Parts: sequence; structure tokens; C-alpha cells
Amino acid sequence: MTISQRLAPVALVAAALLTVAAARAQTISPSPVPSPGASAAPSASATPSAPSDPCGSLLSIVNRPTFGTGVCTVRTGHVVLENGYTNLVTTGPGGGNTATYPQSLLRIGTADPHLDFEVGPISENRSSVGGVFAEGLSDLAIGAKYELGYTSNADWGLNAVVTIPTGATAFSAGNAQYTGNFNWAYTVNSEFALSGTLGFNAFSAYVSAGVPQSYFAFTPTIELSAALPGGPSQISAEYAYFSKAGPALGSKTFVDFIYQRDFGQHVQFDVEYGFSPTLLNGQTQHYVGAGLSFMN
Repeated sequence: MTISQRLAPVALVAAALLTVAAARAQTISPSPVPSPGASAAPSASATPSAPSDPCGSLLSIVNRPTFGTGVCTVRTGHVVLENGYTNLVTTGPGGGNTATYPQSLLRIGTADPHLDFEVGPISENRSSVGGVFAEGLSDLAIGAKYELGYTSNADWGLNAVVTIPTGATAFSAGNAQYTGNFNWAYTVNSEFALSGTLGFNAFSAYVSAGVPQSYFAFTPTIELSAALPGGPSQISAEYAYFSKAGPALGSKTFVDFIYQRDFGQHVQFDVEYGFSPTLLNGQTQHYVGAGLSFMN
């Protein structure tokens, strides 16, 4: 398959999101401007002001390190670079560990503040599984995100990602992968918030014969976050479900715990611990990770 063929779905994804953005823009009419000398008498029924957009802080904009995807987009004139390190440990027969870094995600704001474009560059992987050491690069990802709407305590949106199989065989999916997500968030009160993602994925993985095989997986997530006193920081607990863990495997779940803190308006630090309680092929998994994200 040529590069142009691989990138064709990306163009379709971008075109679809731009169409949604244009349709939304056409439905918004400007507020009337009073003419000079207009009467100062109040109207019979005052129109309530629109709720402010909840996507203002770095905590609301950065995606990592959860399985789910946040609603908020990078605003016009801004760029966000998310980076991280994860060490995944597999216990059981043939177990080992895999370290992945820098897990970068470059997100670029557009003229529409509710739309951004995103590129996930390749990452380095180093693994020792069953006493066998391997290293190599992961696949390249390209996507876009759109914030559909919001109220005073909720917001919702969509994002889509295409992954191109450019990595080493040991760490590549082998085929192109496609993800479409519906993302939502709800503010319970000044301290607690709920969020989640409904993911629909065409994943791929190498089977025992060394041939990549695509499969479908439904991946819902739910996350509870609590704001911490003393600064822009929060802790979160997330549950993620994969309806299928591989071409010939059953379902799988993950639970992770996250701490995030903003340092000013441009830098965010995160640290996480997660595990999978699911036993597959006699194995379980747990991982630790940390990251730094930057916004201009």
C-alpha cells in the first residue's frame, strides 16, 4: 500500500470534522448591536448570558495519560506537546517488561477554536519478554478533534485517529488502525467531575503465524476526578474496557490512578499507576508512567 493510500482515510476524517465545524459556524448568528441613542429601558424579559466554555485550563486540555480522550481542543494560536514514559510489566508465563517513550502527541489549534489537528509521532520501545530483548519504533498516528458543544456543567465532542503501520514488526500493529470516539465530561460540583469516552476501533495485531490481522473493539471508559487544594492539580481514577484484547482473545479491563499538576499556564506534570485485573493466557499486567506537557 502506498503512503497516499494510507493517508486517504486521514483526509476523509479531516474533511468530516471541518464540515461539522462549518455547519456549526453557520448556525451561530451575531448578537445584535444597539444603535446609538437606543432607549436605556430594560427589556421585558432579559436573555440569560451564554455559559462560558469549560476548556480554559491546561488541566482540561491535555489528554494524557488516560485511556479515554478529553473533550477540550487546543485553542486558536496555541500548540500543545504532550510527552510521557511508560513501563509495562507482564507477569505470568513468558512475561517481561516494555518501556515506551517519548509517547509524544503534537496538537495544533486552528482558526476554529473548537477544532484541532493532532499528530502522534513514532516512539521508541525497549522490551525484555521471555528473556528475549527487542527494541524498535512504534506506528505513526494522525487525527483531529472537535468540541461539539457545552453547557454550564457539561461538554461533549468527537475525535478520530488513523494509525499508519510504520513501526518495527515487534511493536507495529501491522495494518492501518482506525478509531472514532465520542467524548463527554460532566462537572458534578466545584470538587468532583466525571468524564468518559465511547470508542469504536478497527485495531490490528500480529497473530502467531506472523501475519497482521484486524479486529473490532468497543472501548468505553469512565473517569472520576477530584480537584486538590493548594493549586491547579487533581487526582483521578479511571476504568477502561476493551471488548476484545486481540484477534483471538476475549475482553480486557484496565484500572488506573493519576495525579496531574499545572505549573503556571504552560507546563503540566503527571504520574500514573495502572493494572489489568484480567487474566489472559495466564498473564496479568501492570504499569507505571510519568509525563510532561507544554503549551505555548
